Amino acid sequence: MTRYLLTAFIFLSVAGAASAQQIEDFSLLRENAFILNPAIAGTEGWLHGVATFRKEFLQINQSPYTALLAFNGQIASKNIGLGGYLMDDVTGPTSKIEANFAFAYNLPLQKKYDHSDPDHILSFGASVSIVQYRLNGGELQPDNPSDPQLTLAQATKIFPDATFGIYYRYKENFFAGFSVPQIMGLNINYHSADGTAAIKTVQQFNVLIGGKIPFDHGKLSIDPIADFRYENGAPPQGDAGARFTILNIVWVGCNYRTMNYMVFEAGFNVKDVFKLSYAYDLNTASYTQELGGTHELSLSFNIPKSSKIWRGVGAAPRF
Repeated sequence: MTRYLLTAFIFLSVAGAASAQQIEDFSLLRENAFILNPAIAGTEGWLHGVATFRKEFLQINQSPYTALLAFNGQIASKNIGLGGYLMDDVTGPTSKIEANFAFAYNLPLQKKYDHSDPDHILSFGASVSIVQYRLNGGELQPDNPSDPQLTLAQATKIFPDATFGIYYRYKENFFAGFSVPQIMGLNINYHSADGTAAIKTVQQFNVLIGGKIPFDHGKLSIDPIADFRYENGAPPQGDAGARFTILNIVWVGCNYRTMNYMVFEAGFNVKDVFKLSYAYDLNTASYTQELGGTHELSLSFNIPKSSKIWRGVGAAPRF
């Protein structure tokens, strides 16, 4: 009986915390797109980085959270993008730490004879990860607290994994990407005195499309975005919405997410280098009101080759 209890709990904790998806959810899709698609590495400028913290269901004690630190950049003379991230994802008794390294080949579809980025880029990328999965059996709450067979107190498993992606970008006006995280399909087994609790990771198919529609000579813009995610054994999920940006400094936005979620966003840029972004997830289903909302905060920076900072380092290599 304990074996089935453990198996059910782990499945619900890992999959249910992300609305039945195994891959971490982020509401700030643009800021965290590189996490799901390594082909983005090198396409965002000479150097790009982001730090994100997401806290879910604030009314629950020890509710899930995700902490992320990521970067990527380009070796322009070689058309190569490199990057990586560190992530700590905690869902009650289950959690994981992931270290990732990404490589991408950025193929410019036309030549540029100055230091600016090419208008059209098609990129192919792959990444490898080392993931430590953790289970704290001491935090499990079985129906029978005196169950002597529940002896799995603390367990860790370390596995490799990989992601593949492709990505296309036309200036700031349009981008589209497709990626497949968790390619390896791992079998993660935790052993206790009464049996084995198991998780089977599965591939996720992820599509992200967005862009920018400028108005009034670029002083205003509407920035639409849509995301679709599917993995075997879970219902398809998606986000769709837009941001309204003023003077490329301040923006507000709203997305609809399947599973009855509304996501409200806001943020501002500092000289097109630093950006602070915030999102609040509101689940409109009545039974979720006692769980509390979800907050996500992201601080990112971006240094393109055309910036004064880049030119101060030296002459930019050309595509």
